[in-house]
Amino acid sequence: MNKNQRGQVYFHVYGKNGVMGKAEIRLSQKAGADPYELGLIIEAVAPTKEEADTLAGITRSTLLHYGYEGRIATAGNLAFPFSPSDTSMGSVYEFSLYHLMGIDDPVTFPQSPKRRIEKIYRGRVEQ
Repeated sequence: MNKNQRGQVYFHVYGKNGVMGKAEIRLSQKAGADPYELGLIIEAVAPTKEEADTLAGITRSTLLHYGYEGRIATAGNLAFPFSPSDTSMGSVYEFSLYHLMGIDDPVTFPQSPKRRIEKIYRGRVEQ
């Protein structure tokens, strides 16, 4: 991410009705019903640590106080899996190089049907 790009927030869903699952009596029995609870890890990426921290803080605060249908309290929307809730993971890097190695025997390194072997010479795909 370069300095001209803006930050991004990623929501990783790790749990959907994960505490009691099908035993949760408040869940609708119909297929496709909205989840009762979600387990999320929120990842904020920005050009600088300060911007990423700010983005994570705003997202956390928004979710913490977010209004929703049927809400009966103004606190308690979130439980935090980490302490402190916001943790810096250091620099992240964008994947920018894919090195392909020529092979003599395709059986040694089988390819899935969706992939094909490209011959690359001096950084260009040969036709």
